Amino acid sequence: MSTVLYRKYRAQNFDELVGQDHITKILKNAVKGDQISHAFLFVGSRGTGKTSTARILAKAVNCLNPKKDGNPCNKCDVCVSISNGNFMDLIEIDAASNRGIDQIRELKERIEFAPSKGRFKIYIIDEVHMLTSEAFNALLKTLEEPPAHVVFVLATTDVHKLPPTILSRCQRYDFRLGTEEEIRKTLKNVLDKEKLKIEEKGLDIVVRNARGSYRDALSLMDVVINSQLRSENAKEITEGEVRDVLGIPEVYMVNDLLLALVTGDSKKALGCIKELEIKGTNLVQFTNFTLEVLREVLVAKISAKDIKEYDFAKGLQLRDILELIKEFLNVERELKGTTNQILILQMLIPTFSKEENVVKTTTTVSKNKSDDVKNTTIVEGKSESVNVVNTDVITLSIDEVEKNWKRVAEGIKPVNTHLFAFLGASKPVSIEENVLCIEVPFKFYKDQIDSPESRDAIGKVIFEVLGTHCRVNCSVNESVKPKLQSSADVVLKNIPVIQKKERTEEKKFVAKKKITADVEAIFAGM
Repeated sequence: MSTVLYRKYRAQNFDELVGQDHITKILKNAVKGDQISHAFLFVGSRGTGKTSTARILAKAVNCLNPKKDGNPCNKCDVCVSISNGNFMDLIEIDAASNRGIDQIRELKERIEFAPSKGRFKIYIIDEVHMLTSEAFNALLKTLEEPPAHVVFVLATTDVHKLPPTILSRCQRYDFRLGTEEEIRKTLKNVLDKEKLKIEEKGLDIVVRNARGSYRDALSLMDVVINSQLRSENAKEITEGEVRDVLGIPEVYMVNDLLLALVTGDSKKALGCIKELEIKGTNLVQFTNFTLEVLREVLVAKISAKDIKEYDFAKGLQLRDILELIKEFLNVERELKGTTNQILILQMLIPTFSKEENVVKTTTTVSKNKSDDVKNTTIVEGKSESVNVVNTDVITLSIDEVEKNWKRVAEGIKPVNTHLFAFLGASKPVSIEENVLCIEVPFKFYKDQIDSPESRDAIGKVIFEVLGTHCRVNCSVNESVKPKLQSSADVVLKNIPVIQKKERTEEKKFVAKKKITADVEAIFAGM
């Protein structure tokens, strides 16, 4: 059975660890100076070398013939046993599956025994953040006063989940993600040893999808290599073969969709998404690749470099690219929580269909129903915004709005009964260029109507009733108080009040007036 690449080419000494020089230098000096801590904490993303470093450290402190620079010899019985995974004094525990207090108690009982072969017993606890609170408390005492022959190495990807009491008792080392250049160099070294060739663009795809993880990079390369075994030329890997194996979409698919979105071509955008569906494209992969393309364009724009490869990027401003990135980040997040993934992408189309390349059909609605309805098409020029829309705008008279205002209020009722009461007490006063001005009797009403949630709800109902989009501008005019309203005085009469003889008539009047105004604002029109 063949060994997977990330295990076959796992680092065997500190010098072979890539991209973690800031850690390996300190550990080598600690080994040379015999200044070994009783507890280490290795923090970092997956695949950055935490477990490999822990095993190398176990070799270095137990090596029978350590090198002068602090590296293990990798030739003695101890080093060979650790490399083969059968060294009895190296105990690896997966905290994800052994997270309870019973497992930690068992560990505490075992650590009292002296090492069987080496100088130190090394306990590597992987994903230590998965331990329960009780298990952490049990581990804490051991970390405070461990036996002299025991070294703990705790590894985690989520350090923020560890209790401060544990953190304070460990030497912490933060592992960083690899740069694209470091990942590429690692892969090329492996491919050279395997006597394989790959096209540069194909290698770029693997590097990008590794996202800084050395293990992920080797795992992806493993998948690509295994897919070549039955190929006519298994020793040479093309870009197309990498895309097919990893499910990476073609560049043109990303470019076409982005071009359709930024130019407001809704039909083309819908067609691009339909093509993804027909081809069975992995939409998560597609979104990730799109974000990589947008990142590349963003960096080029900031660096004032010309991007010829992507048609959609021509003429875009920085804010336009940022808007695209923001929306696709939302798509990436929402794809993980839905079974209808294609819908999430389709929802992008109206998002980028608002203000650019607008073809507006203006319909004048007259007061007299017998009059003909006049239609005029107005084509607007391009604006600087990426947002694009095709919408019908109907010019209304204030008489039409007043005639249908009760229907608007009734339409809000199923959504928000309080908002229904506020609109019922309001009065439309003017409409110009689809900005509808209304007046309400109380500031309390205005505050409620002006909230984003209320504006969205009102806008939807106005569109349903009047057939056009309007922006509502609300102002306060106390003279428009509704005739039918709950009497605040009646409400106040039912409130029990303790009378005091020394209370002046003036105090009574002021208090009642203030409460009356507040209650009136809440109950008016309900």
